[in-house]
Amino acid sequence: MGFFFIKQNILLLLYLICIFLFGCFIRYLEYADYFVRFICEQVDDPKTIFDYIVVGSGSAGSIVARRLAEDKNLKILLLEAGNVGNNILDVPPFGLLLQQTPFDWHYTTVPQKKSCFSMNNNSSIWPMGKMVGGTGMLNNMIYIRGHPEDFNSWFKGKVGYSFDDHVKPYFQKVEDSIYKDNYYSSVHLSDVIFSTKLTDAVLNAAEELKFPFTNLTQNCAEGFGIPKINSRRGQRWTPAHTLYEKDRPNIFLRTGRIVEKVLFHNNYEAYGVKYRYFEDTYIARASKGVILTAGVIGSAKILLHSGIGPRDHLEEIGIETKLNLPVGENLQDHLTTGFDLVLLNNSIDIGIAETLSPFSAVEYFWSGSGPWTTTGCEVVAHLHTTCNRSAAPDIQLMVMNVGLNADRGVHLRKLVGISDETWNEYFELLNDTVTVTILPVLLHPNSKGTVRLKDKHFSSGVLIDPNYLSSAYDRDTLIEGIEIIRRLVDTEAMKSFGAREYWNCYIEHVTSTAYHPVGTCKMGGPDDETAVVDYEFRVKGTNNLFVVDGSILPTLTSGNINGAIFALAEMASDSFKYIDYLSKRKSTAREMFIKRDCCGCT
Repeated sequence: MGFFFIKQNILLLLYLICIFLFGCFIRYLEYADYFVRFICEQVDDPKTIFDYIVVGSGSAGSIVARRLAEDKNLKILLLEAGNVGNNILDVPPFGLLLQQTPFDWHYTTVPQKKSCFSMNNNSSIWPMGKMVGGTGMLNNMIYIRGHPEDFNSWFKGKVGYSFDDHVKPYFQKVEDSIYKDNYYSSVHLSDVIFSTKLTDAVLNAAEELKFPFTNLTQNCAEGFGIPKINSRRGQRWTPAHTLYEKDRPNIFLRTGRIVEKVLFHNNYEAYGVKYRYFEDTYIARASKGVILTAGVIGSAKILLHSGIGPRDHLEEIGIETKLNLPVGENLQDHLTTGFDLVLLNNSIDIGIAETLSPFSAVEYFWSGSGPWTTTGCEVVAHLHTTCNRSAAPDIQLMVMNVGLNADRGVHLRKLVGISDETWNEYFELLNDTVTVTILPVLLHPNSKGTVRLKDKHFSSGVLIDPNYLSSAYDRDTLIEGIEIIRRLVDTEAMKSFGAREYWNCYIEHVTSTAYHPVGTCKMGGPDDETAVVDYEFRVKGTNNLFVVDGSILPTLTSGNINGAIFALAEMASDSFKYIDYLSKRKSTAREMFIKRDCCGCT
């Protein structure tokens, strides 16, 4: 017992040293990028007119910029608030370490009234990437389409819409990389390379409970499966990686630019943006369009500061209203709870020793395999509870190969925001045990929240209120999700590892985001008064202003939103190309009597 105690403390000390050194490396990257930009990079001439300005180089922005750049005659300015980063950040587990660093926006919700009671200030921490690659550099890299019903509800007002004709082809375009290892694909998908004994244990337990094994990529049928991930040869791969290709001379990527507002002619025609670079403000101009891809918080914030939003809110903080639209409304998020519900007698998780082993590092850099390729999530399940009234699943289970107490409270709990009191009273008791995490994720919450500005000053930030657990349906569904986990850990397959439940923390106390907020710039038809953008991704009542990111999702998908954003970005790119095509040519008499449809855009 004494040797085990000494070994654990030595490993913990090494872990602390590694965390410290990684933090120093992040600071080095931040200041190095700052120095290079300050010394070497010139500000674009404000008289230069680009064809398109894309704001944000996350997954959606990178795809849109790359697709538009396929026309070599177009000049695309891609503005990113964060830094470029480094190849070492492509190691999949390092995404977790990027949270709460300069590569993260450090968003936190307002104190919640019905949830998050065991979190600091009753608030939920929302990690979002502030770097080239966006939140795709911080997430679990999981690719899931969602259920067809999700998209049917989005496009119910679109004439002639069908999932097979209008949405599915874009998923297939994204999934092409599964079968073709093409460096120039916007997205790379691959199988999970590394897994622990936990995968087999959970899948055997699911089989014991008569749950089917399902293909998570192709459909969203009920069952358990192993997800595809955004990875190429073991490393994290986001659409932003294609921005570094040398054959993209017409994409002008500019980092460290914080866009504050969109500029208009006559209050409706967008012609550029105002952005801050170091301590000065500049203007960038575009002739064909300004495309916001700054995320569910960023895009809403820019629109609100541009005078597009709820009139009463804008007038309250002293911003002139250009368009009265419900920007910042309809905020929804996948909600989860229960970080350490499963305790084990046998070690089948990824321990600190395995993570810190130099052999793991050599294995990763030499062959693109081993523990350093893990995303943390090994198995995903889509399930139906008795609360469900839809064909789409309402609960997701995410099986993680590590517990919140894996590092004895040194780092992981700070990323979630567990309060000291809760940690000391409950989680610290688990420090000498082996835990894994099976998270129940509420897929379609009824609770909706808002994003509001603190005041008219851009630097003041935003007020994020997801209004978690304000609906009884949300509570009931999450509790049923926990009941499914209890059944799962009570099977013979899991008992062989000595699994038992730990129920000291209830959903009202340990409540957390699953990192999938959407909806603040909702997409909808012409008669939808709750919509901010139309089916061509144009902000209603404007010309040349578009939004393409998670903010436009009207509702959450049945699973991680990564895949849906990829597909929407591909769809939007085709829509912009079609609009550009129409602007360059004249209609013929024959076309007056023929319905035109280009790539599903009508």
